[in-house]
Formats: sequence, C-alpha cells, structure tokens
Amino acid sequence: MFSSRSLLSCVAIAALLLSTGCAIKAPQYNASLDNIEQLKKAPASVKVGNFTVQSGTSGSIGLRGNQMDSPVGSDYAAYLADALQKELKLAGKLDPNSKLEISGQLLKNDIAAAGILTNSGEIEARFVVKNDGVQRYDQVKRADLSWDSSLLGYIAIPKAQQQYPLIVQRLLALLWGDANFQEALK
Repeated sequence: MFSSRSLLSCVAIAALLLSTGCAIKAPQYNASLDNIEQLKKAPASVKVGNFTVQSGTSGSIGLRGNQMDSPVGSDYAAYLADALQKELKLAGKLDPNSKLEISGQLLKNDIAAAGILTNSGEIEARFVVKNDGVQRYDQVKRADLSWDSSLLGYIAIPKAQQQYPLIVQRLLALLWGDANFQEALK
C-alpha cells in the first residue's frame, strides 16, 4: 500500500504535469478606486494614444511553462492602454477629442512564478504626454509586487495570474500621482 506521503507526492506530480504547457489569459483589468479618485483631481481630460512593446520584450508572460497572454489586443501594451482608458473613463477624464494625449512603451513585463513560498512580478513603462503634438512629459515608471505562493503549480499559477492586474494598478497609481504628470495636463 501507498503511504500518505507517497500518495501526496503522486498527486503533486500529477497536478504539476497537468498544469504545464497550456496557454492562459491574464484577467481583464479592473480599475482601482484609489486610482480613479486620484485621477478625478487631474486638471484636464486626455485621450490614450499608441502603446507599443519595446523590441526584445516578450508580448506574453511565462508562468511555469504556461504562456499567459493578454486578453486585450495582441500584447500587453494593448492591456496597458486598455487599463489607462478604463481608469480615465471612470474618472470622467477620457476625451477622444482632447489635444492632450498619453502614449507609451512597455519596457519590462514579467512574473516570476517558480518560487516555492513567494513569487513576484514587475512592470515598467515609459509614458509620454503630448499637448497638440508638443511633448510635455516623458517618464519611466516601474512597479513590482510580491505574494505568497506554493510549490504546487495548480495553486501558484492561478495566484500569479490573479496578481497581474494588481501590478498594473500599482504602475498607474505611480503615474497618476506624479506631480510632473499632473503639471503636463495643464
């Protein structure tokens, strides 16, 4: 007969084998209420322009052999642009006809999900604000997040997947709270 330890090991190995090699989607972005409150203080409405992925930066994220793709567009630059639009719209600050435009480039985008007890993720992007084509702001923002995890893929992978929108929320909080960004909107 199997000991409980052997049975647990077999279950863990089976779960690990079943949870690798699949393509999954990141969760849809949910706007942060704190970010929306911060944005309501912005001096003007803006439109969201073009967002790209820096050459050499992956368009998807690897999670223990799984590929996590953006549910928006073809890459995470589209995800970031969508997140900006959602928060701006909910704050009443999105205007597709505005002369003020936010555009940018995704520079880093990764989740380290191979940890046994903790995992982490990071995102870095350059944000540019132009007023009628004249650049008023150009800054790089970076956000990271760590969380408790598990050796077991069927626990660690969904947990990492759920953290991604929270990392993006942190990035946008840094942008919205930047005094130079607020000044560029005047």
